[in-house]
Amino acid sequence: MIIRNCLPGDTDKEAAVYNVAAAHLPGFRPLTIDDVRRSNGSRFYAEDNGRVVGFAAFESSGRVHYPWCLPGHDPTAHQLFGQVMRTLAERKVPRAHAVFRDDWLQQVKFFEDHGFARVREMVNFTQSIADLPTMFQRPGLNVTLIRPGDLPAIESMVPGVPRLRGPAFANYLMTSGLATEAVFVLRRPDGSPRGVGVLVDDVSLPGVESLDPKAAACWFGAFGTEGLPAKRVNGLFSFLAPSGKDLLRVGQDLLWYATMRLENTSFRCLAAQVPSDAPHLLDFYESYFRKKGSFPMLEREVGAPSRN
Repeated sequence: MIIRNCLPGDTDKEAAVYNVAAAHLPGFRPLTIDDVRRSNGSRFYAEDNGRVVGFAAFESSGRVHYPWCLPGHDPTAHQLFGQVMRTLAERKVPRAHAVFRDDWLQQVKFFEDHGFARVREMVNFTQSIADLPTMFQRPGLNVTLIRPGDLPAIESMVPGVPRLRGPAFANYLMTSGLATEAVFVLRRPDGSPRGVGVLVDDVSLPGVESLDPKAAACWFGAFGTEGLPAKRVNGLFSFLAPSGKDLLRVGQDLLWYATMRLENTSFRCLAAQVPSDAPHLLDFYESYFRKKGSFPMLEREVGAPSRN
């Protein structure tokens, strides 16, 4: 058995291994050669007597994927994963993270056995605009598009939820591909931010109705997914505000603004995704949206020891 880097011709072999190894899992979707070619990141392959029997993928962000192996080669998964973690350490990536469907029990256990801990659940919601409760604009409501000077206050609203800080967080909110009008700020009388909201309105993107609600996919624009590989979803709404007695009003005002400022939206249903370790935000979505599913996010320090 040898562990090696990618070679020409490995693309079709990777798809073949995955489609055999994962075929029995809930929500399985066959992997195509084009899927592999479009994917990002690096790979290691396990080869036994000239035959590829397993592979492990990882990304520069620190995201690691389950090492898929053909039946009869299960121990090889640990060898592949060990090589991944050593490589991340050599590249000085501080933390590794993984996301999986909650009903992929064996895969989740694999990561827990390798020292990963569940740091949060990402909870998915949806709601028809027609089924939202009636909300009225309050006199003097002051909402504008985001400004560069808002970033320090937004970053500190709910410590631990945004995954990026400083210039990286600013670039994400203002230059990462969100439309110019997608990010808006509710302001106090002195102009300082009370809360910030995001609304994605792009007819070229899939709507939430077409998505698997249990799929382990972050949704681009949702607070708590910054810097992670994410799927773009039409109708995504997300907001950030501090906990406290004003949270309900701030959330209502941002939701009202998001749904009423556009005369003709390109979607009928809102999508939302919120991390479970922001309970005040989770409570808001549970009050106004319908929960559709969730998936765990697991993390560990790259240099920490595995239990295996």
